[in-house]
Amino acid sequence: MSFQSLPGFRDFFPETMAIRRHIEAAWHASAHAAGFEEIEGPPLESLDLLKAKSGDAIVDQLYAFTDKGGREVALRPELTPTVARMIADRASSLSKPTKWYGTPQLFRYERKQRGRLREHIQWNVDIFGADHVASDAELLAVALDALQRLGLTSKDIYVRVSDRRVAEAKLQELGVEDMQATLTLIDKEMLGTEKAAAVLPAPTITALQEWLREPFEQDGDFGDFTRACDDFGIADFLEPDKNIVRGLAYYTGIVWEIFDRKRTLRAVAGGGRYDTLIERMGGPAMPALGFGMGDVVLGELLKDLDLLPATPARIDALVVALGDDMTGPARQVVARLRARGMAAEASYSPMKLGKAFKAAERAGASEIYIVGSDEWSRGEVQVKNLASGEQRTESLGAG
Repeated sequence: MSFQSLPGFRDFFPETMAIRRHIEAAWHASAHAAGFEEIEGPPLESLDLLKAKSGDAIVDQLYAFTDKGGREVALRPELTPTVARMIADRASSLSKPTKWYGTPQLFRYERKQRGRLREHIQWNVDIFGADHVASDAELLAVALDALQRLGLTSKDIYVRVSDRRVAEAKLQELGVEDMQATLTLIDKEMLGTEKAAAVLPAPTITALQEWLREPFEQDGDFGDFTRACDDFGIADFLEPDKNIVRGLAYYTGIVWEIFDRKRTLRAVAGGGRYDTLIERMGGPAMPALGFGMGDVVLGELLKDLDLLPATPARIDALVVALGDDMTGPARQVVARLRARGMAAEASYSPMKLGKAFKAAERAGASEIYIVGSDEWSRGEVQVKNLASGEQRTESLGAG
């Protein structure tokens, strides 16, 4: 009998794990540089908590079940409900603004496609207790900083940004009754479809299409936001776009999504302000904003642009014992190299030099330490640099 991973789930072999860690390293570095603290929550959450945030329709997308205690639970599809629960629990004792981030593994039962699987690693970044639009700009700057650390520039990616309040004000002006359905149509750019005709009268659709073509007014909060983005040095990435309203019902202000310039992939990241969510989920009234960035789409983009890292060397040095009596000293050399902070290993039995050089090359080692009886009697080993071919003697014996 043979076994394979489940559809939509990944095995992380060393080469793919290296890519994952490369992406995560950029995420951690950007979050720490901006003063965010790392958090984590349980991979299993109450189904009621997830429905409180996203509604009953979310259940169809979840790995949900009844546990042995009779509780309705699900594997987390996102971190935001967990973070909202954690914030609500400690709201009175936290200093404001509270800046948290996490890199959880998330699960959704969705149709597989390029850039979307049934599990992924997501960078989740949130700010709580900040109502100034400068915090919106900082949040976006953190997302773009990570992408720049990975080698992406404004020639590769751009940010479609809008203010949900502007769209809602326009819908109210036009007398639209089903606000959420209409916002979803705008977000998915479906105003010219039969679905839109089933929700809105033709004159309203025409008015909305004309409004979407009008330039975004650079006044009020949106103007302050774009000026703050300029201060953070990210203005070149911005493209105001009224179609971006982020269809989820809980967004309340500035919203944005990051795309590759060629639009060959779905959004690399998306986020915005959700000032009412914490209160809706049982906490105090508190301004909040955040974003999510997944590793699957980002990995595809880095691959397309030839920005994936080379597989890192497994070890720095290979230690070779010349003879059975030198295997013990070789292990001692390994221990001393590791104490220096080097990644080193020795074969478990003596190895001929020709075979050792091939093994060192496969492992990515830069040096070979050769432990022979004559040199070891003097407390020394021979060291050969594989790149330059230079050889030296080094004292690594007892004492």
